[in-house]
Amino acid sequence: MDRIVEPFLLSLIAGSSTAVGGIIVLVLRRISDRVISFSLAFASGVMLLVAFNDLFLEAATLLTHFELMSMFSLGAIIMIALDLALPHIEPTTKSKNGENPEMLSEVGMQRRIRRRLHGGKVGDSEMFRKGMLIAMGISLHNFPEGLVIAAGYSYLPRLGLIIAIAIMFHNIPEGLATAIPLRKAGVKSWKVLALTLLSGMTEPVGALIAAFALSFVGIESLIGSSLAFAAGVMTYITADELIPVAHEYGYKHTVSIGLLLGIMFSLLLDVLLS
Repeated sequence: MDRIVEPFLLSLIAGSSTAVGGIIVLVLRRISDRVISFSLAFASGVMLLVAFNDLFLEAATLLTHFELMSMFSLGAIIMIALDLALPHIEPTTKSKNGENPEMLSEVGMQRRIRRRLHGGKVGDSEMFRKGMLIAMGISLHNFPEGLVIAAGYSYLPRLGLIIAIAIMFHNIPEGLATAIPLRKAGVKSWKVLALTLLSGMTEPVGALIAAFALSFVGIESLIGSSLAFAAGVMTYITADELIPVAHEYGYKHTVSIGLLLGIMFSLLLDVLLS
């Protein structure tokens, strides 16, 4: 039972950290682009090191080389398919045509609001819809992150804890990405907080499903496959979402420093929890 309850609780804490991003937005109101860029890059470093130093290497001890590469690729491919198939908006600062300002840019959001001013009222329903689509995109990524935590914990509880901490750092800037456009659209504070929290709640659902499955099966090769699959998921999320968005703020050196510090932090965390 512990192998079901504990990964569920870890994923619940990690998923709830999206609300921390919402709280930061509500308290500070204005967050500099450099800070958001750094936080995304830092989370990228943590996620990448955990994906390869922990998940991938541990899976390599349980699988053949072909199985390892196949399951890693499958994790990434499934995430690509979900991204393409389900309607959502990535938490990005630029639109597809390269123009500024769809999601996180304060100036861009104000322009969109001004364009919808006719007779003195903002099109709140449209802004709310945009914010909800961002939340859907984050929820889409959070579900397999729950699977990642459960897979790591089923192999080694310490590994599950490391993954949960890494995902927690990753979810805070995602909470920022959800809260900023909602706040700019005039959504009430309690609704902003509720939506940022709910966007992370698919994570414990994913962990619960995976924990149940792995606790009943418990085959070594299946656990190894789960770890490799999880490594592919984490790598894709980092490469597709975190690093590109961090660079869109234009602070190249800030991104590099944040990425390196995230890697160093993850290495230190690994040593402390060993």
